Amino acid sequence: MSVKPAIRAFAAAIGVVALVASAPVSANAAALAPASVVRVGVVVPLSVPGGLGGIIDLDTLAAYTAPGGLLTRELEAIIDTPVTIGIDPMIIASIRLLGSSAPESATQWLDRLAAASNDTFALSYADSDLTLGLQAGSGAVLEPTSFDFAIDSGLFAAVDPEATPDPNATADPGTAPPLPTSETLLDWDYTLGDVAWPQPATVTADDLATITASGYTSTVLSSGNVTAVAAGRAHLSVGGESVLVTDDALSAQLSATITATSTEAWQQQTIALSTALGAIPAPRDGDVASVVLGLDRGSFAPGSRLRATLLSLSVPQNLELVGLSDVLRDDAASTTLTDAPQTDVRVSLAKSMLTAEGLDASFATVAEDPALITGERRIRLLSALAPQWNRDPGTWGSEVDGYLADSASLRASVRVAASSDLVFPERGFVPVNIINNLEQPVTVIITVKPLTPLLNVEDANFELTIEPASQRRAQIPAVARSNGLVDLAVSVRSLGDVRVGTTTYFKANVQAGWETPVVSIIGVLVFGVFALGIVRNIRRRLKARRAPVDTVAATEAE
Repeated sequence: MSVKPAIRAFAAAIGVVALVASAPVSANAAALAPASVVRVGVVVPLSVPGGLGGIIDLDTLAAYTAPGGLLTRELEAIIDTPVTIGIDPMIIASIRLLGSSAPESATQWLDRLAAASNDTFALSYADSDLTLGLQAGSGAVLEPTSFDFAIDSGLFAAVDPEATPDPNATADPGTAPPLPTSETLLDWDYTLGDVAWPQPATVTADDLATITASGYTSTVLSSGNVTAVAAGRAHLSVGGESVLVTDDALSAQLSATITATSTEAWQQQTIALSTALGAIPAPRDGDVASVVLGLDRGSFAPGSRLRATLLSLSVPQNLELVGLSDVLRDDAASTTLTDAPQTDVRVSLAKSMLTAEGLDASFATVAEDPALITGERRIRLLSALAPQWNRDPGTWGSEVDGYLADSASLRASVRVAASSDLVFPERGFVPVNIINNLEQPVTVIITVKPLTPLLNVEDANFELTIEPASQRRAQIPAVARSNGLVDLAVSVRSLGDVRVGTTTYFKANVQAGWETPVVSIIGVLVFGVFALGIVRNIRRRLKARRAPVDTVAATEAE
């Protein structure tokens, strides 16, 4: 934030404070004054627009972290304030993945975030829609599985696995950072641990149970997602599970305040918001009243007045801005959840992507390192589930179509090449060409099945390894049984016995020559001669045995 806008924002905030302080205190106002301070927790998402594919590229990061850039504006509005920050891990991982090529503005931004005094927790990766994946059948909260596909070892210093790391060592300026792992890319010292923040009014009872089973200790819900909220209570319990409930009406009022288009409108909105917050009654048990306000994703448009608004809210003596850690220390009042499922259309589209990801994972077993495929597909899926797509109607459908198209292209990257009809001799090899368009080796099992008994394939499971971005021919031994045309069905599967692609059919013209039919005929004739001889020999012996019996019978008759 430049100096002049900061001065103007501060001056405007001071103006609001002056207006509040100079307003006459009426009997009615005094009667409405709460008996105690109202603690106000504000939770803000630190995220970026969708459409980045799950990893922010160098140029985009440079623009976002430059003076006046999106991430710079977001951080300057909330850093070292009582605001609680939900951080998108994609931002952290994207900067770290750039290694020695990371823009200086990006690394400095990350250092400022690490040094901030705010309460922090991790959003889902790419700020993906938590409950959309669950309601589409994911079974658990979707998370990244591997970043190996995106780690360029040339941007990092080699790490000696036998060396003992020095926790007090500092990197020399200009040197490459150590080679990261998928785990260290996401490592961050969050102050609140595992807190889930689904999209407002999208959670069902099953979702909440699965979120808890996935390791989250508390979930931020909107007030429209619960049946009732006790006055002055923000920390609640749903079936024994900890939840923080944001006030929908006051959150909307905060959003309207920070996006006010004129100073006069902002001053009026700020006074109205302060008054509404100050009127929250204390709980009946005598505890201090607490309320949580949540900002929507994408609230940091240019000209946002968030920091000035926070400054103005921190001045009234009956309001205290606090982090969520303070609210979580309150005893949790009991409430019940109101199921708020996603629309059928959104769930159906999400299901189609989850199905495609499952097919991609099965296909990946053909590759030397399946994680290079599955890791990329999961990151892309999380990006496609980001709620930021909702800002521009129609764009999410295009993103889903793109994801499904890329999935189909991936599974077609290893396939049997088209082949012309074969002319096959009496003994030889059936040639099968396999194409590998992946950037890593693949190993397949090839099965050739004749659909008629004119050909006998001697190796029913022929193993073949194909190098990256190449084509290789398998020579599968076979023997002809007779002349004629035979249809061959060629199928390919991975070493994990997963079908790769579809079955390919082609014809083979088996030309065994004259030897096979002639030998067959001679064999039949020889067999016939031997059979005829055996029959005649048997008849001769039977006739010889009958002769003495016939002579005795004739004598007795005389």
